[in-house]
Amino acid sequence: MDTSTQIVHHGENRDDYFHAINPPVVHASLFGYNTYQEFVDARREENHRPFYSRHFNPTVGVLEQKFAALEHAEAAIAFSSGMGAITAPLLALLSAGDHLLVTDSVYGPTRQFCNDTLTRMGIEVGYFTAAESADLSARLQPNTRLIYCESPGSLTFDVQDLPAVARLARERGILTLADNSWATPLYQQPLDFGIDIVVHSGTKYIAGHSDLTLGLLACSAELFERIKPTAALLGANLSPADAYLALRGLRTLPVRMARHRDSALEVARWLEQQPEVRGVMHPGLPSFPGHALAQQQMSGSSSLFSFKLHPGTEKARRAFVDTLELFLIGVSWGGYESLILPLTSAYKSDPAWRYRRGLDDDTFRTSIGLEDPADLIADLENGLAAWRRAMD
Repeated sequence: MDTSTQIVHHGENRDDYFHAINPPVVHASLFGYNTYQEFVDARREENHRPFYSRHFNPTVGVLEQKFAALEHAEAAIAFSSGMGAITAPLLALLSAGDHLLVTDSVYGPTRQFCNDTLTRMGIEVGYFTAAESADLSARLQPNTRLIYCESPGSLTFDVQDLPAVARLARERGILTLADNSWATPLYQQPLDFGIDIVVHSGTKYIAGHSDLTLGLLACSAELFERIKPTAALLGANLSPADAYLALRGLRTLPVRMARHRDSALEVARWLEQQPEVRGVMHPGLPSFPGHALAQQQMSGSSSLFSFKLHPGTEKARRAFVDTLELFLIGVSWGGYESLILPLTSAYKSDPAWRYRRGLDDDTFRTSIGLEDPADLIADLENGLAAWRRAMD
């Protein structure tokens, strides 16, 4: 069955909700039963059937079934934010004395959680580069329990060798986790490479309308049973109303991602040709260092990439951004609107990391929305003209 067909139909047993075409929002914190045995049976399956909405809600359940199918997983958990999906498995699967190995290009708040919260708990955290991902054996320790990937990574979009990471980890009995927010399940399925757990900031492409925060996790049934109790205790469960919005966004994901893919590549190729631009970081471009690996692991690309202008002045950078009319300045991505984010302040407190990642004050991240790419290019052209004037 094609993915777009799965998105529309999988998990929707209309007999459960009065044959409504759209699964209704079940606004219920708890569910009552008429007999003692009914209550006992429901309690025994509280993570899989209505008992208490922190554990399971019917509307949320439909979203989880669809997402698990898309990621080729046996089970899924929905959270109220991407960080909920990221932190729950780390807290559930790691203990004091364990070693966690993380990609150096990981999402900033994930890095903060690892360096602050996990280290306070006595968990050792180490980092690896994308180039090392083909063979991480030198980075492993006797107490390594989990390897965390994010491919492509944040800000610089480093592509890690997911099959190689998974093979090595399986040989050593180490769990693996991959953040798949950039590619979405449409263009990459890490579990097919042998990765154990996949997480998403569904706030981005899955929701797609910049109106809710959403986290998603997919894994085997066995790992679900290990992670779900911690997820329920943390209380970062998704509300049924937000699950309804997420289902609405999910239905148009294939159509939106195709537009994001094509428009972003058109804009990125145009930027590569501009004399004011010294580099574009987009895994879909042949000039990108990880392009060949990206082509092997992904069937498509998304809307988020970064680019660098030639070294300029603060006045020129401000003129460039302030002249743009169609690009809003914003920190998230994956919605219908185009965004631009100056990376001037990104990791300012960690200049060594900025240097390793190749970030400088003239680096900008952009998320290409659903506008006509010709209009976006014209807007960027005006911005670059303003940059040139400010540099004179």
